[in-house]
Amino acid sequence: MNIKKLKDLIQQGESSTLEFKKSTGQLSSATETVCAFLNGDGGVVLIGVTNNGDILGQDVTDNTRKEIAREIHKIEPSAQIEVQYIPIEKSKHVIAITATPNDHMPYVYDGRPFQRNQSTTSKMSQHRYEQFLVKRGQLNYSWEDYLTDYTIDSLDQEEIHRTITDGIRENRIPASAAGDIPIEILNRLKLLADGKLKQAAIVLYAKEELADFPQCMIRMARFRGLDKLGDFIDNQLKYGNAFYLLKEADAFLQRHLPIASFFKANQFKRIDKPILPVLAVREALINALCHRDYSNRSASIALAIYDDRLEIWNNGTLPDKITLADLKRPHDSLPRNKLIAKVFHARGLIERWGTGTNKMIDLCKKEGDPEPEFSEYTGGLSVIFKFKEPIGTTRQPITPLPPLTNRQKTILAIIESSDELVQIQKIMKELENPPSQRMVQIDLNYLKTQGLIEQIGKGRNTLWAKKPR
Repeated sequence: MNIKKLKDLIQQGESSTLEFKKSTGQLSSATETVCAFLNGDGGVVLIGVTNNGDILGQDVTDNTRKEIAREIHKIEPSAQIEVQYIPIEKSKHVIAITATPNDHMPYVYDGRPFQRNQSTTSKMSQHRYEQFLVKRGQLNYSWEDYLTDYTIDSLDQEEIHRTITDGIRENRIPASAAGDIPIEILNRLKLLADGKLKQAAIVLYAKEELADFPQCMIRMARFRGLDKLGDFIDNQLKYGNAFYLLKEADAFLQRHLPIASFFKANQFKRIDKPILPVLAVREALINALCHRDYSNRSASIALAIYDDRLEIWNNGTLPDKITLADLKRPHDSLPRNKLIAKVFHARGLIERWGTGTNKMIDLCKKEGDPEPEFSEYTGGLSVIFKFKEPIGTTRQPITPLPPLTNRQKTILAIIESSDELVQIQKIMKELENPPSQRMVQIDLNYLKTQGLIEQIGKGRNTLWAKKPR
């Protein structure tokens, strides 16, 4: 818009589609009107123009631009809003904010809906707001399909290529895609429309934290005790794309879930077993990333570890056709975010549609762990994995002793039955079919490391004694 078109527009006067504001001191009121235009026929707000149509202009600094962007970001859902800075005399500008409506009303600003009546902006009635909601619900237009103004440079291109590599390996993406460039990959995954990135693309591949997507976050905490009233042992907030959040959650779990270590009879190799089935917990995290309600910008995924359980919560309740009881039996897959879920499936992170919760249950049963519990509260879905035993706050990994060999038992008996300190030569004489002295020395060192005997002296003068108890 140039100065001539600006003056022509101002001559029309304030109306149902045009509003004047003297300065950005009225920015909040101006954004309410932008929201009202989105809920109506669209319109333009001019900042730097008096109610009488006099052009005063406005000083524009980087801070001014940030303030305007901050207020516009409070409008939900994401909308088509254009901001122009039109230069006038004396280095001042008139700021033109143009709102273009679509079929995804109602829009809210700072959590409240507004409407335009002639040249007046007012709060929308509850009844009218609910009518808009019903109409929008009938459109069945998913949040992930909305277009953004971000470019491909905002995305992690290595992660995009990794999707193709994983998909080819899983035979879910044709090998011919190996040479695709990022924009071709995004088209293949239906993450582009009219040359613009869909919001699903940002969720999946954002290179860094973006102000427009604060909901791309996971809260992780290790609480001391059985509830949130206990102290934090660790508390983390991580922002980023879905694959980054999954990686960070995996790392957090590895730091705070103990590993039980044990030995099987006749085996010297230690076996490490996590306190929960890793794949079951990972399945719950993937479900949360794929099925959460991303339209709520103030919500996030929450992962909490207590002394007796692990809980994963995501905002967004179950679809109307699925109940909590259905989660424990075969059921239809009704993903809230089909594009996001499709990419996870292509990478082999989802095996089959509608089997995630059943897989969690089967994995827990196989390891003899309690079945996961599912519940809904505060507008979200919770999955709880209970531990067989409380892990405590200072509990160390469980490392049972491997069984002693018959020879080690005999050596231990020789030492414990002696009233004197014992040399290795005496042990060799009392053993039936003694092995080499080196093998006996290995057995003695093992018994010492297990705290069963103690060593006195070094070298040829080494003596062995039973451990005081």
